[in-house]
Amino acid sequence: MAVHKIDISEFEAVPPFPLTEHALPVLQFVPINQMIIDDRYQRSVERRGKQNIIKIARNFDWTKFSPVVLSRRDDGTFAIIDGQHRVHAAALCGISDVPATITNMTIEQEAAAFSWVNGSVTALTPNQIFKAALAAFEPWAVMCDAAVSKSGCRLMPYNKSAANKKPGEVYCVSLIRRFIEADAAAHVSTVLTGIRCSKVKDEVPYYNSFGLSALIPGAINAGVTSPDVVADFLNCHDLKKVAKMVERVQELPENKGRSYSSLFADSVKVLLKKFAGKAPARPTT
Repeated sequence: MAVHKIDISEFEAVPPFPLTEHALPVLQFVPINQMIIDDRYQRSVERRGKQNIIKIARNFDWTKFSPVVLSRRDDGTFAIIDGQHRVHAAALCGISDVPATITNMTIEQEAAAFSWVNGSVTALTPNQIFKAALAAFEPWAVMCDAAVSKSGCRLMPYNKSAANKKPGEVYCVSLIRRFIEADAAAHVSTVLTGIRCSKVKDEVPYYNSFGLSALIPGAINAGVTSPDVVADFLNCHDLKKVAKMVERVQELPENKGRSYSSLFADSVKVLLKKFAGKAPARPTT
């Protein structure tokens, strides 16, 4: 079991926080109908925000609900500093009171707190999200892990420097998830297995966005279900040379506005479909 305690021994020392000079926040349940949103500093709830609120509401669970941050106003209301999406979601679920930490602030302090709380968050990487989701047995993570593992590769729960990445390690979690959610798990496994059986098996880029963003759509488009076809294709076609060709083609007037990635993927699609149509069937044993 991999657990550890808080260790600050490697951090630079900072002056101790003067607790006696600051009032401690109060932690309690607060009625939602007593909360307000101050438009002078709070963000408006737009399309993406509404989608997030609905997602939270549909998956509501107190174990996933962290206390919201409030500021007590003189009129008895509470300004939401952090957590308005969670509060909206709770209200959608028919919940009347939610846990909150409450501090007395001026308007200026509220705005500064909002800016700090929302500007200093360390965003999770897709790999870290995958790691947590796999530990929680979330279906998408389990299916992604299974599809990659079936090929003998590993979907990585953390990132490494380019110099330390190894063949068979798949880091492009978002890309794999997109194909899994498009019901293309078999093609993910087929392509990765084909790479492992080809002459490029020791080249890290083929196991990640460079290779997979083109080869998986190519396999889907060509109806390729055999790793042998993918391996033979890679033995006959150097995708790095294809990439160089695409760089030149991208400069042509007819390709103005098209991205390099889409041109590369389309080029591999054409080549793989043509190859798959000519590839002889392998004998079965």
